[in-house]
Amino acid sequence: MNTNRVRSKESFRSPILKVAIVLALITPALLVLPEVHSATANPINKTMSGARTAPPPRTPQEYSIHSRVEQPVHIYQAESKLTRGEGPQAIVKTTTMTFKNMKTLSIQYRLERWTGTAWIVHKASSSSQTDTSVLYAGSDWDVIAGYYYRIVSVHTANDGTVSDQVTRTSSSILF
Repeated sequence: MNTNRVRSKESFRSPILKVAIVLALITPALLVLPEVHSATANPINKTMSGARTAPPPRTPQEYSIHSRVEQPVHIYQAESKLTRGEGPQAIVKTTTMTFKNMKTLSIQYRLERWTGTAWIVHKASSSSQTDTSVLYAGSDWDVIAGYYYRIVSVHTANDGTVSDQVTRTSSSILF
């Protein structure tokens, strides 16, 4: 009776020992497998992976107002939006709004591409109007797939005496 117990314990230990040996042999192989990058859709944001560069560093959105007076007196809204269009196309929309009609209301905006180490200008444009309180400007630009892009815009309002300027930087988007 005692020998049966020993045999049953040995037969029970044998499969566990075999599994432990197999796991010990496989684990180093799993740790050295190369990382594979594929161009499959990311289920969270439904974008394609396969960026040609590492993502740009995450920084809070830059926002500054410059005026000759202590508090800005003209601009109350300055926006720049970057969205995807059909295919490799960036759609840029900007808005500048002031409290009253300005002698000159203008915007300069540029689409920048991340190289992996720095932002470079990919495309640029500007728009201006006189005697208005609202200025809309936009562009549809072709981009190179696999790169991160952002919009930097400078909104300026001048009533003939005081000039306000707002700079906006959008978050980056992988195209």
